[in-house]
Amino acid sequence: MNKIKIKPVEFIGECPISLKMEDEFQINGMELENPNKSSICFASISQMPISIWQLQGGNRFFAHVSCPGCTTELENENRVVFLLGHVGKWALCQSISEYLRLSKRYGEPNNAQALKNSAIEFQDLGEFQQAESKMNSALHALQSFCTSEEKKS
Repeated sequence: MNKIKIKPVEFIGECPISLKMEDEFQINGMELENPNKSSICFASISQMPISIWQLQGGNRFFAHVSCPGCTTELENENRVVFLLGHVGKWALCQSISEYLRLSKRYGEPNNAQALKNSAIEFQDLGEFQQAESKMNSALHALQSFCTSEEKKS
């Protein structure tokens, strides 16, 4: 069974239990491991079981899950988006997550998109080290693009 890491990757508003980007948790079988003794709320955990089971079963190696939020007032929305991923593919999971976050905000230049597509091809072949290398290159190209877009603003 795959061990699964869990880490917050985006905060919308503020987390009422003060999660930080550095907080990490791990699921080992049915046990939630919390090496840093960070807090995680029941509402967040309640959104994760289906994704965790899919990841543990090997159908997927990463996923994003969002807690349901802590208020019904949208102008005061408090929500956390979590990255879940296989421990053995954690660096690849983090690169994909960051790429998705940035591309959603800034778009995708052709060179980054081509590298991302190459990474996906390696993933499909089960060649995860090569996929990680290509995804890191795609992320670097996207980050350069984002920097140039910010300078234009």
